[in-house]
Amino acid sequence: ELNDTVVEAQLRTSKEPPELPQNDAVERYLRSGNRLLILGFNSTLTEPVDTSGNRSDQIREKNPNLHPELKEHLTALCNDKKTTIVVLSGSKSEVLDKNFAEYDMWLAAENGMFLRHTKGDWMTTMPEHLNMEWVDSLKHVFEYFTERTPRSEFEIRTTSLVWNYKYADVEFGRLQARDMLQHLWTGPISNASVDVVQGSRSVEVRPVGVTKGAAIDRILGEIVHNTSMTTPIDYVLCVGHFLGKDEDVYTFFEPELPSDVNMAKCKPIDAPKLPTEKKAPSKLPATKSGPKSSQTKTPKPSPAPDKRTGNNHSSGSSRRASPEKVKEKEKMAWSVLDLKGDNYFSCAVGRKRTSARYLLGSSDDVVSFLSRLAKGT
Repeated sequence: ELNDTVVEAQLRTSKEPPELPQNDAVERYLRSGNRLLILGFNSTLTEPVDTSGNRSDQIREKNPNLHPELKEHLTALCNDKKTTIVVLSGSKSEVLDKNFAEYDMWLAAENGMFLRHTKGDWMTTMPEHLNMEWVDSLKHVFEYFTERTPRSEFEIRTTSLVWNYKYADVEFGRLQARDMLQHLWTGPISNASVDVVQGSRSVEVRPVGVTKGAAIDRILGEIVHNTSMTTPIDYVLCVGHFLGKDEDVYTFFEPELPSDVNMAKCKPIDAPKLPTEKKAPSKLPATKSGPKSSQTKTPKPSPAPDKRTGNNHSSGSSRRASPEKVKEKEKMAWSVLDLKGDNYFSCAVGRKRTSARYLLGSSDDVVSFLSRLAKGT
């Protein structure tokens, strides 16, 4: 039986996973006593965006909105006492607040670094990764490639820098991304404790150790602690359009397997590889801040204070748990998790190369499936 499980896991990593078996997923959902739904946001719960490249699409993408047909179904799921919903996203906290403030759910912003229930304040889940002194030494690189790549954009988040070329010319964008990676790897990040995360049309730099899979352990512990949860969680659905680096969230709930299989399952599967032929990188302008820039403490970008909660996590007002409290909450999380393999459904949206068990084609398909769950509650 263990061998069959290992073989199945290996097949999932080497072949395109099947479509989500919706009838089975709905049936098991209805039979379970305590459900946990982990949902991505961008390209998962958002309205479909045409990537043909016109300007209105680009503006809309900067301000992603919830899928117009989701509200009724999401409300029903959130009102079900046997269901806990977590929206786990790379987006800033204010983006999640804007879209989900009216729902009874948990929000996990910036890959799970910040967490709050919609009736509470933001807290920091992994304060050990909040050192952002490396930002100044990298910011000019992102600014430079944004200026020389038409229709690309650059965003400073509280815990990362992101360059997105989704609406740029495909080939030119890839060449620019290759140049950017060369500059980053050979220069500014050589002595910084950061990861470079390559997406299909993006480049992100974030602190080492920050992934959705690393965060979910802390998130689950916090939820169990705050809700005084005692009924075992016996059903988990994890759906998202995640970067390969963040697909460790899919494997978090998988049954224990031999280490080599786990390694294969956790292997990042990001964007198609960029061209490998050597090319002299474009010459970067000298940074105005000079060689000391990498030693200067960077003021973290501060989102607008949440008027409803009176909180602004990036300005230092978010709650931070002590290491002892964190370990205690993680133990609580595991003690309440009673998940059988057949009651776990991990599902990638719009990504065929994935470590998730199953696939859904688009956010429209996600909404359709969630509506089936909602109608059964």
